[in-house]
Amino acid sequence: MKQISSADEVWYGVGFGLNGEVVVFDGKTGAVTSSAEGGGGTPRDVSVDPDGTRLWVFEENEDASGGEIRVCPLDAGAVGPCEHAAWVDGGAALFATDEGLWVFEHATYGSRWKVLQEGTIAKGVYAPRPASVWREGDRVEVLSYGVSDDRLTRLSGTMTANGLVVTTGLDLGAPALVPPTARFVPLSAESGLLWDVVGGDVAMRKVDAAGAAAAVMLGVGPGIERIEAAEVLSGAALVLSTNTLWVVEPGEENGGPNVTTVALGGEVRRAGTFFSRDLVTAEDRALVATDQGVRAIVVEKDGGSVFLDDQFDGGPLRGPLGVVHAAN
Repeated sequence: MKQISSADEVWYGVGFGLNGEVVVFDGKTGAVTSSAEGGGGTPRDVSVDPDGTRLWVFEENEDASGGEIRVCPLDAGAVGPCEHAAWVDGGAALFATDEGLWVFEHATYGSRWKVLQEGTIAKGVYAPRPASVWREGDRVEVLSYGVSDDRLTRLSGTMTANGLVVTTGLDLGAPALVPPTARFVPLSAESGLLWDVVGGDVAMRKVDAAGAAAAVMLGVGPGIERIEAAEVLSGAALVLSTNTLWVVEPGEENGGPNVTTVALGGEVRRAGTFFSRDLVTAEDRALVATDQGVRAIVVEKDGGSVFLDDQFDGGPLRGPLGVVHAAN
């Protein structure tokens, strides 16, 4: 998620209310600034167009056998009525880009990727479901668990004149857990951090073009079951588990990382099929969605303090979450 660097931009959080309504809220206070009626399903994903003019929502039906993608207009952070965009068989996750909405589907027929574009019929490409997803240039990059959940693999997707092309990249080895919960955070075009759980503790591995280095344990175990999401903010890595956020600052070359533990006071939804949308970042803060509401965590840059923002009123808010940037 990009961070604001210009004083003439403002940002809002995007999420859901207690009754499934789509809400846009002030990222500093939690106050809802606008809302739109939900479609009646369970909110499972949300993604904002890069230009901030549309919001895409996936809502799952009662038995989780499928659902509906809806699109909602955004204007200066205000959300308008949502309309039907597409039906989905099975589960789905969304990733909005300039060339269209990437839809990752997982159903009885397997996993596939497709891109929804105006005036065209999307054709799916069979590819493993993503555990982490990010953008590099004209490519959508993915950390996958592999076809059989047995290999951590980097994949790339590109839209061409002939449709979507998916290529297989770096093999990062077997996941430490079964079922796997590993997540990837890109740092540059060829490097990043791979997060996993090993022996009930959180493990960090640095990744470059050659592969993944040896694991560095954070020492926050035992008893850690899963990693749900990971991001980078203010020079630190944020790692989210089922009820805890760890803020990890890189250590000196011969020293370990500095870790701050933030107890969230609620349970984070398990993202077992796709990447999680319950952790987002903007400016100097992270927003985390739990079953007790959305919490705001401030992370000051370069070794500054980490603290929960007690003035943020996120009790009526729920995930999944997004961020929309609007001109001031």
